[in-house]
Amino acid sequence: MTATPLSESFQPDLYDYDFENDPVPTLTRLRVEDPVHWSRHGFWYLTRYDHVSMVLKDAERFSSAAAGWGGANPLARGAGGNEQSKSEKGLSRSLAHSFNQMDAPDHTRIRRLVQTAFSRRAVEDRRERIAQVIAEVLDAAAAKGRFDLVGDFAFHVPIIVASEIIGIPAGDRDAFREAFASAAVLMAPKRSEDSWTKGVAAGKWIGTYLRELVAKRRAHPESDLISALIAEEQGGERLSDSELQSALSTIYTAAGTTTERFISSGMFLLLAHPEQWAALKRDRSLMPTALDEILRFHHPTQSTSTNRRCTVDVEMGSKIMRAGDTVRVGLGAADRDPAAFDHPDHFDIARRPHVPLLSFGAGPHFCFGSALARFEAHLAFEAIADRLPDIELVTKHPVRDPARHDRYKEIVVVV
Repeated sequence: MTATPLSESFQPDLYDYDFENDPVPTLTRLRVEDPVHWSRHGFWYLTRYDHVSMVLKDAERFSSAAAGWGGANPLARGAGGNEQSKSEKGLSRSLAHSFNQMDAPDHTRIRRLVQTAFSRRAVEDRRERIAQVIAEVLDAAAAKGRFDLVGDFAFHVPIIVASEIIGIPAGDRDAFREAFASAAVLMAPKRSEDSWTKGVAAGKWIGTYLRELVAKRRAHPESDLISALIAEEQGGERLSDSELQSALSTIYTAAGTTTERFISSGMFLLLAHPEQWAALKRDRSLMPTALDEILRFHHPTQSTSTNRRCTVDVEMGSKIMRAGDTVRVGLGAADRDPAAFDHPDHFDIARRPHVPLLSFGAGPHFCFGSALARFEAHLAFEAIADRLPDIELVTKHPVRDPARHDRYKEIVVVV
């Protein structure tokens, strides 16, 4: 690793609550002063559009294989830098089998089996059910007169939809979601013994639950993704049990938790810009560009991305990233790069960028759940426009949830 004095002089904590609560000033400074930044967390962090785009697309020089995580993943070195516990070793092995932590040909093989369930056609086939879920959840929230867009609405819709697609029984849905929330702390530096212990226990519970659920579907198939993937195995494209369980965890994250943030944060942006919300209600043809602008302006996770590992020495921005170094890209920072977007800090639902957005990534790891996320958000915003046209913000300045820095704590509205 080669770093300059500048990168040493400005060392923001990319997992800190204050940063996540207001990331734009820090990201802007990094993009201008130190766009190829060696972070205090032991990885390179990139903030310029051209750098980020190149890394996402260049799978030869920037590997996604989990074996290269090194010091960037707390689980890879044990809590607090100590030797891994038995539970931590098991969770690390599970993460290594996730197809978003693989390169071709394994990534290609598993993704091919999964992505048919998330194609545009498959998503469109679910329109009626998704619209029904949105209507039921929205009506229940609106009946209160005053409700939280996060906890009463956006939180529930994608979790229900993702659980139904995968095949998680309704009675297990809350426990499964809560375990995922607890396990999320394992992807950031250790903050406390208590949260780390709970996270490891939650990760073990998820593994056991999915193992047992897969066994049940092998014995008694149903019309869900688990059964479909098992059937594909029998057709010759076999997934190992570890690959199948890790794939299901990845799918749940992509189709569930990230979409929750897209809907709640997007609705806040629209309501915070009443003239643009009014324009969208009048002219629904603006919806595609409005969705793009929400994704560009407010990416849910500003600080981190899936890890990449340099397979060779790479020179970028006058720095040398050495073979074996871990690299992360700032998708939110890249989508606010003035070199790629005119007036990037201005929210404009009619914006038509000249370059592709990087909100869902790019290259071989482009998010397979993007069509579903956009579809759910589209239907959610339309439902609110139709059913609650006079909705108003109560929470004018939302803050991030201390327990989950990637989403707002609450966004209260009144109808």
